[in-house]
Amino acid sequence: MSDEHEHPSTLMVETPEAVAFSYQLAGVGSRGAAIVIDTVLVGLIVLVEGGVAALLATLAEALGATVATPWVLAAFVAAAFVTYWGYFLFGEVVRGGRTPGKRRLGIRVVRDDGGPVRFTDSVIRNVLRIVDMLPGYYAVGIVAALLSKSGKRLGDMAAGTVVVRDPGEFALPDPKTLLRPEHALVSEYLERRPQLTPGARWQVAVELLSLYGEEPQPGWDEPVLAGRLADLAGLRGRIDAEHSSG
Repeated sequence: MSDEHEHPSTLMVETPEAVAFSYQLAGVGSRGAAIVIDTVLVGLIVLVEGGVAALLATLAEALGATVATPWVLAAFVAAAFVTYWGYFLFGEVVRGGRTPGKRRLGIRVVRDDGGPVRFTDSVIRNVLRIVDMLPGYYAVGIVAALLSKSGKRLGDMAAGTVVVRDPGEFALPDPKTLLRPEHALVSEYLERRPQLTPGARWQVAVELLSLYGEEPQPGWDEPVLAGRLADLAGLRGRIDAEHSSG
């Protein structure tokens, strides 16, 4: 099991392989702005679906097929349902915890252990969104987030998830340093890499590569991933030194 420590602004996660990651927790303001953007986008999509449904119903009546109107209405209701729930599930599970609103505000959802959100996690947190929205304007969710040490609404508490800022949003602890936060994580990974198991090497490397907005290409193995990370972080010399010494 992972060893996790939290304080009001940062989530610290240490994997069983003794690799530590830190995430800056997202504030209520940025989360609220993200949900506003997402709500508007979902509303626009449903509005377009409604316009298509109205057009189809009008055509059906013009052609004398009025019996089709209830089916068109039912199809619209089903499409709107799938759109609303699918929007959040797709963003959180397929798009790395980032709906368009979250991506715009530089935040994303992760599991408490720092891993990517799974389908069941997303289902749970979004079903409980109904409760968090009560009695309106996410009042329950805001209160829960303000009272929670890690800023969790009820859906996050039940799903074991937390909303954090994307690594690119981290502020450097020392303004004089030239290292970006993800560069520092890559440097630490390359240092600890010889002590990690092959599986842990791959998992950590993939996660680090995602911080640069990239994914492993077909045919890449872990050494290639490590080399790519070294290039991105400007640490190619370290990889070359390891190869020459090996």
